[in-house]
Amino acid sequence: MNALPLLAEIKQALEDLVKKGEPYAIYSNKLPTTLEDRYFLQEVLGKGEWFMYEKVPHTKAVAFNAEVPGVWIEVFFSERDPNEPILEVVAVDFTPPTFTFPVEDLKEGIKKFEEDLRRFETRLTPFAFEVAELYRKTPEGKSFTPEDPKGVENLVYHLLAEGELVLENKRSGQKIVSTVYPGIWVEYDREEKPVRLHLGAFPPAARPSPERVKEAPRILEERKQRFLPKYEKRVDLPLL
Repeated sequence: MNALPLLAEIKQALEDLVKKGEPYAIYSNKLPTTLEDRYFLQEVLGKGEWFMYEKVPHTKAVAFNAEVPGVWIEVFFSERDPNEPILEVVAVDFTPPTFTFPVEDLKEGIKKFEEDLRRFETRLTPFAFEVAELYRKTPEGKSFTPEDPKGVENLVYHLLAEGELVLENKRSGQKIVSTVYPGIWVEYDREEKPVRLHLGAFPPAARPSPERVKEAPRILEERKQRFLPKYEKRVDLPLL
């Protein structure tokens, strides 16, 4: 099975991520894998609770977290045909690259947010300025989840127009949306009411803890051993 060397590559990438902080990407649909390989990989990696997409007329990318912490699957679609996937990436990182804002974007967002705070100062609650204080720390790699329902609602009403990135938790029902300020995310409840903010390059609520990522190589190996017997002699796979 060609999937076995690929799983070994992912395991090594996870170990490097933990020890050296080095991310890694595998263009999985460009590799010579069989239908059997793909079924096996799908079962070993699994599908986590977070589904991510771009809220635009022509979605260009979607992503989800694997059951193995620190592994994300990103799928990119054709410009000509929005239903045609052209690239699938297995990203080994603490956060999914396509849905994570770079430091430069965070700095630009902070500058714009502070300018807008001054413009709308009389309409905002003190919570807005507490958010600004925390937001300034996000380019350092820090993340926060400030809570103040009335303050969040006030900010959403006056400043926090929605951006293009959406994260939905299929188990808990959480929905987190980016805003026009990169690094400020709004979480909504099931009634679509804004309930809290997430500050950082990627929402901390959807990011696996360092402890969980450290466990990832072991989890990957255990899942491989669990599903391998099912595929070693399997020849009657259904068609996709």
